[in-house]
Amino acid sequence: MVSLSTKTKEIGCRILPPSELRLLLEPTRWEILRAIAKKPNYASAVARELGLNEQLVHYHFKQLKKSGVISVIRTEERRGALTRYFAVKDSAFSVLLHEDWSQRGKAVPPILRGFYPSGSFEGEVIVGSPDPHGPFQARARDGFYAADLALYLGTLSERARPSVRLDTEVREDELKGNIILVGGPIVNLITAKINSSLPIRITTGERHGVFSERTGKHYYEKAGMVLRTSNPWGDGELLVVAGKSISGTKAAILSIVQSAKLLSGHNVVKGADLDGDGVVDSAEILE
Repeated sequence: MVSLSTKTKEIGCRILPPSELRLLLEPTRWEILRAIAKKPNYASAVARELGLNEQLVHYHFKQLKKSGVISVIRTEERRGALTRYFAVKDSAFSVLLHEDWSQRGKAVPPILRGFYPSGSFEGEVIVGSPDPHGPFQARARDGFYAADLALYLGTLSERARPSVRLDTEVREDELKGNIILVGGPIVNLITAKINSSLPIRITTGERHGVFSERTGKHYYEKAGMVLRTSNPWGDGELLVVAGKSISGTKAAILSIVQSAKLLSGHNVVKGADLDGDGVVDSAEILE
């Protein structure tokens, strides 16, 4: 007999309280969700496919995104307008009938599996110091976004124990095991040590940006990167979560929190402001 908790780990099942599941099962909304579960798509195309009113479909897309069931995976310019493609974030749902049932231990996405060798998070998160430091005397302003990342890492763990340290507190001989670096080479001295050797890296010349060796492309506005590689200082894995600016780092973290299972080992992402309030609230995976 397979337990519910075991099965949810295997298939990436999201656990919902009855109230949320009831909203999800509204007939039209469920029909829309099943359509984009087959393939990522945009609202107008789904409306045509299902023979529904386009404004109604846009409304349901908004509600599904608000509930965290779907997320933007890419944007395209079509006929002078920006079209957002959505994909489902979970392959199945189960109902949470008792509030004491823990959601921890759900399926770990491939990009993070090396950080959970025994079901619990093993590693350190290193963020840039908020004080002036390094050759640029920069103050890191993106370190507090690591709180969002740590909260997400905790939901994947049977025992939540992310360890967060400042780049100025870590000696090179302590860089063993699994490490997550948050922030680019200007604000994080540990990222600066390896940035130039990475296949995706932050450029710090005349114009800051993200450069991908694979495609030879440079990315600038709200650009970020999520890159997994082996730890160059010892055994373990290294995950670099950084941006060319604070908005790019936030986009990189959001891509993990919102769409980790869609990430590969090497990713370039871009921040998006979907609700128009001037704050990055979503991330698009560019490559």
